[in-house]
Amino acid sequence: MLDFHHSWPYERVMNDIYFEECPFCHTSPVMISIKKEAIAGAFEGIKTHIIMPCCHEKIVIESMDSDYIWAAQALR
Repeated sequence: MLDFHHSWPYERVMNDIYFEECPFCHTSPVMISIKKEAIAGAFEGIKTHIIMPCCHEKIVIESMDSDYIWAAQALR
């Protein structure tokens, strides 16, 4: 089980994924560019990464559920 400090909430609107706030630069809101195949893989526990469009920080997603992404690094 991953530590809650490594999680970040997201919202799904239609086919887009949004963070209410960037965990690094605190820009709000942020639309995440991630493919449907990568989302499906993350739900199965396959690692993928995203680059934040606001500050260009990288998040390695280890897992995803319906409310949170679970990252390799602490986000909180």
